[in-house]
Amino acid sequence: MSENKKSTIDLIVMARKGNNEAMAELLEQYMPLINKHSYINEKLDEDLRQEIFLKIISNISSFKF
Repeated sequence: MSENKKSTIDLIVMARKGNNEAMAELLEQYMPLINKHSYINEKLDEDLRQEIFLKIISNISSFKF
C-alpha cells in the first residue's frame, strides 16, 4: 500500500466523523466490485448501485470492525 493511500478502516473511521472525501474514496474504491455484480439491465443496475451507496452512507456509523 502506498503512503498516500489510506486503508479501508482509516477511511471508515474518517467517514464516521463526517469526512465526505473519505466517504467518496470508499465509494470509489468499492464501485468496481458493486458494478461487477450488477448486470441485470442498465436502469435496474443504476437503481441498485444507488441503493447500495445510500445504505453504505446511512449505515457507516454502525459498521463493526
